[in-house]
Amino acid sequence: MKVLVSLLFLAGVIANAQAPAIPVGYDAYRQWGKWPYQRIGMRAYMRSTYDRSGGNESADASHFLYQLASDKNVTLDVQGPGLLYFVRYNHWHGSPWHYEVDGKDHVVSESSTSDPLHPVENSAFMPDRLFPAPLAFTWSTTKGADLSWVPIGFLHSFRMAYSRTFYATGYYIFDQFVEGTRLSRPIRPWDTKTHPPKDVLRLLARSGTDIAPPAGKLGLRQESGSLTLTGLKFTDIWTRSNEAGMVRVLSFSVPKAQALAFSRARLRIIWDDRKQPSVNVPIALFYGAGVLYNRDNREYLVKSLPMTIRYDDSRVYLNCYFPMPFFRSARIQISGVEDTPFSDVQ
Repeated sequence: MKVLVSLLFLAGVIANAQAPAIPVGYDAYRQWGKWPYQRIGMRAYMRSTYDRSGGNESADASHFLYQLASDKNVTLDVQGPGLLYFVRYNHWHGSPWHYEVDGKDHVVSESSTSDPLHPVENSAFMPDRLFPAPLAFTWSTTKGADLSWVPIGFLHSFRMAYSRTFYATGYYIFDQFVEGTRLSRPIRPWDTKTHPPKDVLRLLARSGTDIAPPAGKLGLRQESGSLTLTGLKFTDIWTRSNEAGMVRVLSFSVPKAQALAFSRARLRIIWDDRKQPSVNVPIALFYGAGVLYNRDNREYLVKSLPMTIRYDDSRVYLNCYFPMPFFRSARIQISGVEDTPFSDVQ
């Protein structure tokens, strides 16, 4: 198999002696190039409506911390400053939801709520101006859940409660910070007056496109080429030594007819001469898919901001934009597949 490879990297990345400011709120999107930076003074948490008895009763649905009223069943109770970054509700169940920020209650609902047994098409979060796509999607788009990535800031406390308890599954991710931690901006309590900024919506709308900074800018260099893979042997596709840097794009493409077989190739990345690779995974899984099987002949098998798998008439393209820094060296390798020679991998 001949593979086409393209890689964009920044040389000479120098560690800052001072802990970098943590991008918070919408800066976490704007400053996506800092995603791999260590967050000193921050901790991320995940909570859910899991079955507290340790089983999976009712598929982990309707397990609440406590009840304040028949229409106020608390699923999340956080003390101290922080930001809620992600919420997943099973369809529209539980709506209307109470978002209690620093003791002030805000009601968020979904347009299917008025008649839960007969959901409406093209449903939306309400107020819709506060939960626009692509920061939020309902089951109408996802075909399974209501999702929101709208940052919800709070200074003293945050509490979420469900009005309905029928199959009210929920998953939540939030960040909290040690006092004195350097932040990109102060945390501000979420309210119903501040809309998501347009620049962030435009950035997220670029998912599936080339979001990397152009080669030549800020010292970024691009290298590309092709290789032939045979058997299970690993082949070096890019190495660096005695130099710090950051990989900004890692891309492969193969003929469309060989895509399914290429799913079984393995990607291996070794940073800073470590004995064990930091990445050792089937290549399809690294880019967000189980296999490169496109049953619907769609253009995108994966369409996200940091990862894309795109098809055209003749080839499949795998692109990773997640920034990957290293201090001293980098070694990126790929294996072939047993009994499947690849002769046009780029």
